[in-house]
Amino acid sequence: MVACITGVQAITLAVLGILAKRVGNVRRETTAVRRDTAATREQVVNHHDTNMREENDSRHSETRGWFNDLRRDIGGIREDIRGLRTDHRALTFRVDTIQKKGHTDDE
Repeated sequence: MVACITGVQAITLAVLGILAKRVGNVRRETTAVRRDTAATREQVVNHHDTNMREENDSRHSETRGWFNDLRRDIGGIREDIRGLRTDHRALTFRVDTIQKKGHTDDE
């Protein structure tokens, strides 16, 4: 009977030792998470006077405005290029016409 009690005590002490080690690991991990959370909070808060969401929305609108301006500018450039192509075709046609008339006069 004494051997049984001693065995149960040994097992209980072993289980308690394992649990204590796990609790220590959990406590260290919890402390690390707490420290990381505080660092993250400091980065997110970052002492902004305005709400970050509102600030990002404002910047998004500003960026969208820039893209719209660029889109208009690119559209204007494309229109200019189309006009230049049309002028080039007309000029090429006139030169070809003049050259053909010149050939018929030379012969």
